[in-house]
Amino acid sequence: MHFTSYLGVAWLAIAWFVFLATCTGALLQPFFQARRARNNAQPPVTAVLPIKLEHSGFDKAQASVFGQDYPEYEVLFSAAEADSPALETAFALKAHYPQTPTRILRSQSDFAVSPKLNTLDAPLATSAHDFVLVKDSNIVLEHDMLATLMRNFGAGVGMVVGVPVAEQGQTIAGHIESAVINAHARLLLTASMFGFGYGVGKVMLFRRSDLARAGGIDAVSYTLAEDTAIAKGLDAIGLRTVFAHRTLRQLTGWRTLREVYDRQVRWSVIRHTHEPLTFPLEPLVSPLPAAMAAVLAAPLLGLPAIVAFGISLTGWFLGELGLAWLKGWELSPYAPLAFLGREVLALAAWLRAWTTNDVVWQNGRFDVFVGARASRPSTLKLQPDVPAAREQI
Repeated sequence: MHFTSYLGVAWLAIAWFVFLATCTGALLQPFFQARRARNNAQPPVTAVLPIKLEHSGFDKAQASVFGQDYPEYEVLFSAAEADSPALETAFALKAHYPQTPTRILRSQSDFAVSPKLNTLDAPLATSAHDFVLVKDSNIVLEHDMLATLMRNFGAGVGMVVGVPVAEQGQTIAGHIESAVINAHARLLLTASMFGFGYGVGKVMLFRRSDLARAGGIDAVSYTLAEDTAIAKGLDAIGLRTVFAHRTLRQLTGWRTLREVYDRQVRWSVIRHTHEPLTFPLEPLVSPLPAAMAAVLAAPLLGLPAIVAFGISLTGWFLGELGLAWLKGWELSPYAPLAFLGREVLALAAWLRAWTTNDVVWQNGRFDVFVGARASRPSTLKLQPDVPAAREQI
């Protein structure tokens, strides 16, 4: 009994120390990273928007690319389909913003494991500029975000990414997913405060020429986690990945529990594959396991087990709520239910990741260990040139 109680106290102490440290890190990150963001150059940029399905907030998210406070940039939409509602929106935006050079491409590549990477093949090959910004379809950019990202592109940097913060869930499952994403945001912001950066693919700013030197998109075609692979490839040639000093707005919208669970399993399996040292430790710093540790520690704390469990879990929730308020993140009346749902779902996904390599993405099933399906000569040039011939829709 005494051994398990001491084990519970140790676990509880570690979990709470990490939690409070990451809350502090998330609050301090903008100040530390902003001091490092000293690049004043604003070279021309190609903004690439891979699109497939329409969803809640799709129009708003795509329109946010236009009207950026930035001197010169073009917009390339890319889709695997020849006809879809998402493409109709792209055409409407092109007509609505004639002052912004815009092209709509069909990318029919199938060389990569990642559907997103296949969709990026054509625009990366035909980009008019060396700097490329890749943005997911549920990310809303503030009017000065392109300039903000470029400001972080200092010496020795190969890629600038943003930490997504979720908002506007339209279902309980959507609020659960927002809670998952925002818990990860706390960890990523703390890592950024200490100067660490990781490939997070919601928004990525990099040079085509650097990616080509790192082996091009062919070199990262073996994995579903193309963002992580790009970051590792750039790191191999001496270029760091950094997080911007401002976060991104990610629109959650409508979600089902099945969709959220499948997405969490996919992320868990990918982390299990790419982060084998830290993945086993994840439950050690999560609130539900920490509350279970409080139960073990209850005799030493002089508390009934149920009271210790409730104090730990409630305290953690209130801490997250306070952080969200201080950061200006969305506060939802469904937050308590989303917090509990997140913990159950995240633990289930973590356990599932130990037993499968099979994941669901864009209505398809993939094995994270399957390599690229085919090889072909790289279409990525070392330097930008006249856009090569590609099918324009």
